[in-house]
This record gives sequence, C-alpha cells and structure tokens, in this order.
Amino acid sequence: MAKSKDGRDAGWLSLKRAQRTPCELLVEELEDTEVLPDPFDMGLFINRVEERRGRQIRLVAMSASRSTPCGLYIKSKSTDFLCYTHSDSPLHQCHIILHELGHLLLDHHDSGWRSEDLHRLLLPDLDPGMIKSVLCRNGYTSPAEDEAEMFADLILAPRALTHSFNAVSATEPPPDIADVIRNIERTWGTQAGRLRD
Repeated sequence: MAKSKDGRDAGWLSLKRAQRTPCELLVEELEDTEVLPDPFDMGLFINRVEERRGRQIRLVAMSASRSTPCGLYIKSKSTDFLCYTHSDSPLHQCHIILHELGHLLLDHHDSGWRSEDLHRLLLPDLDPGMIKSVLCRNGYTSPAEDEAEMFADLILAPRALTHSFNAVSATEPPPDIADVIRNIERTWGTQAGRLRD
C-alpha cells in the first residue's frame, strides 16, 4: 500500500481529507500552493490572491459603532472591496479582513438579506446592477458567516502567538463605493465621514 511522507497509508489520508471542511481544504490548498505566505504578511497574501483570481482587491477602513458591521465585502464589476472597522488592534483588523476574504474565496453570494431591501436601505441612489453583492458581517447567524469565521480562525490561530501583526493600509474607495459605505455607516448610526487608515 502506498505511504505518505509521514509513513501513513494513502487510504487513511484520503479518508481523513474527505472528512475535512471546505475551509480546511481551502487553507491547505493556499498553503500548499504558497499563496498563503510563511511568515504571514497580509499585503503579500492579498497580492497573491489577486494574481490567482485575476481581480483587484482593495482594503477600505470604515468608521464603526457597536451596531455597525465590523466587516463588509462589496463585489463590484471589476474590483472586490474588503471593508473593515478601524481598530487599535492590528490583529483584530487582520481577523476582520480575513473573514471578508473568506467570503470572497468561498464564493459566498448571499448576505441573508433580501436584495431589494438591501438596495433600498443602503444603495438608494445607485443602479442595483453596479454592485453584484454586498455581504455584511455583524453576527454569525448563517452557515456562510460561520464558514468565513472559520477561514479567518484557521489562518490566524497557528500564527497569532508567533507572528507580529502590523496595521493594514487602507485605500480610498471610488465615489460610488464610498457612497455605499457612508450609507451603511449612517444606517447603523455612525457619523459619516472620511474613511480612516
């Protein structure tokens, strides 16, 4: 019987792999293909994911209150925007960004809200066709939220004690995306204003 590098038989490894979650398999694939850098570097990781997918990813900081989503994934026609709340903890910011990146890489398309309600509430002046999807993170009430949280945990947990996390650099979004974020900030009771790094 064929043996793996660690001496275990291939059948056992195949069975073990079949029992793994999609998140575990994705993180393993990202590690095996060296998309996930070691040591971990968020900027390099985002660049490698962009190259792999052939789409731009932009990180955008947004203001927050207790009821504001701490993360947001906005997929436009040409760019994926990963929005995160400003925090004094670089580790917390990385966790939020990785959660939103999990939504992106796991092909989550449903925020759990009815599309027409979301557009009326958050995007009153925008053509609904301009934005393909908006996923808000402010709780874990759906399998997609649980899965995205697991993705972030699988990346951060083994690195949290051995890695120094740096503040993440945000970019200023284009006006239409900035309008979406301001509407979200207003809807959840925060003061609209300039997005912070």
